[in-house]
Amino acid sequence: MALAAGARVGPYEIQSPLGAGGMGEVYRARDPQLGRDVAIKILPTSLSRDPDRLRRFEQEARAAAALNHSNILAVHQMGIHDGAPYLVFELLEGSTLREQLLRGPHPVRKAIDYGIQTAHGLAAAHEKGIVHRDLKPENLFVTKDGRIKILDFGLAKLTQTRARAAEAGTPTMTSTEPGLVMGTVGYMSPEQVRGDATDHRTDLFALGLILYEMLTGKRAFHKPTSAETMSAILNEDPPAVSQIVPAMPPALPRVVQRCLEKNPEQRFHSASDLAFALEALSDTGSAPKSAFTVTTKLRASAVWIAFASIVIAVAIGLGMWFTRPPAIPVVESVTQLTNDGELKTGLLETDGSRIYVNEGLSGSLRIAQVSVSGGDTAPLTTQLVNPQIAGLAKDGSALLVLVGTPFAGPQSMWLVSLPAGTTRRVGDVDVTAANLLHDGRVVYTLGSAVYIAEKDGSRPRKLAEVLQSHTDTPQVSPDGKRIFFSAVDNLSGEHPSVYEVATDGTGLRELLQGGKENLPAEACCARWSPDGKYVLFQARSQANWDLWVVRAGGDIGRSPASMRLTNGPLSYTSGTFSRDGKQIFSLGTKPRGQLVRYDAKAGQFLPYLGGISAYDTTFSRDGKWVSYVSYPERSLWRSRAD
Repeated sequence: MALAAGARVGPYEIQSPLGAGGMGEVYRARDPQLGRDVAIKILPTSLSRDPDRLRRFEQEARAAAALNHSNILAVHQMGIHDGAPYLVFELLEGSTLREQLLRGPHPVRKAIDYGIQTAHGLAAAHEKGIVHRDLKPENLFVTKDGRIKILDFGLAKLTQTRARAAEAGTPTMTSTEPGLVMGTVGYMSPEQVRGDATDHRTDLFALGLILYEMLTGKRAFHKPTSAETMSAILNEDPPAVSQIVPAMPPALPRVVQRCLEKNPEQRFHSASDLAFALEALSDTGSAPKSAFTVTTKLRASAVWIAFASIVIAVAIGLGMWFTRPPAIPVVESVTQLTNDGELKTGLLETDGSRIYVNEGLSGSLRIAQVSVSGGDTAPLTTQLVNPQIAGLAKDGSALLVLVGTPFAGPQSMWLVSLPAGTTRRVGDVDVTAANLLHDGRVVYTLGSAVYIAEKDGSRPRKLAEVLQSHTDTPQVSPDGKRIFFSAVDNLSGEHPSVYEVATDGTGLRELLQGGKENLPAEACCARWSPDGKYVLFQARSQANWDLWVVRAGGDIGRSPASMRLTNGPLSYTSGTFSRDGKQIFSLGTKPRGQLVRYDAKAGQFLPYLGGISAYDTTFSRDGKWVSYVSYPERSLWRSRAD
């Protein structure tokens, strides 16, 4: 059924054909009510009589309409025209990824960026229990501003149970019968080829194939016949990406290979994990911003917003050739070590085999430990209330912890033996921060000064003082002869600086003055590399903290060798080197929010607009439209109030 310009489909006026799209014909049309151009897909009458085609068409509409994400095509309406169903969705300007790939492979940076955006879109779908199952370059659209849009959910599958879907208000879709092969040959996962049950990891396999094709310009599995292609998917491995394109980050081929594992259990656990791995390889760490970006500060809103931090431990592999002075440190890969949903905070310490970290909320902190290779955390049981890690003995025999209420004043010092967890008080003075020297003596800060005391906390002596400042986070050099500490101006409370002093009290100097000479506004928490050649520190840039490194001996941030190691999208804090100096362990934080409404009848807060991460909501006068700012992206959105 071809429509001429000027024809009407419902209230929409057809302007011109845009070509075939999935199961129907697509037209450019005008929405007279809102004064905008839209796209309309119409299922021909002959196909609408096919129950399966009709079901898939409706399924596409409901799946896409259930998703509100910048990387998924937005569906506005579904209707019937002359007995034929139609969909109205946002009009896109650009080209499909397939059209781009016809011109050859993509640059590494662009391929990573497109992969990140696609993974974020898939994560949004998977969170709703929707698996695409037909991801391919034809179903990825690249807008003129570089935004990826996932198209065509006609083969989508709902992985939640019907009961859960009904409870959550998610559209229920018909599951595929076992043994039925669905998808596009060449972009199927092994489980699809076999007709086995599929889940979200099927989409990760397809995205791995797309990444492979973007990087190499070749399809991973492309044989003369469909049968041979499916056999290759089941039994063969494609040539390694690094063999075809040698010049790329060493970790990128490993990311692609993990997506393409035959066994779903060996792939990434989620699309979010894949996005995280790709973001670690990205120069920018984020997808292009939308056209309208809001930079206002967070403020109170009529709608209550619950913000939470998803805190994870990461290991950053550094290409640091310590024996070659000209080498520049770079992040080679990022690996998530914990994923237990527990809030992690404070300093990280490692004895070479375990990482020690605080878990829980302030006021009810506990000490946890995890293998340096990742996995489940285990508690370090003590009798102390709210212990906060301050340092680790050089021989790994004990942790120095502070006990008290954080930020509420000085706290007592305690030693916790490892692995037993027995405790003993260190001295009778309360401090703001502390650490251990290699010989077991204690270095601590209190007020504007830094002190050194004996192993038992006795005979304290002032080491250095920065007047009108609050000192914090002392760290000891590998040779035990120097100490770094942070200092914050008591009046402004801004622009922390980093100081260095010898353990005999000589040579006090400011290494970094925050906010000066185009340097990061805040810097703190310096840590030496095990060989003493590098210094790691964290600095704030806009809303995020990032990790920086500089050659020891130079002024941090002023030395030509000073390097920013991370650049979002996570906030990286509490960085510390592994014992061999080849990795950095850090806390990675990604803030999220939940938009909720208060139900007076139920007396509780309930998710609103699907519980999206948003703030600054405002309604139109008739109450039919709502605008909001997504968090943390800070893009302005508008949608129907329902």
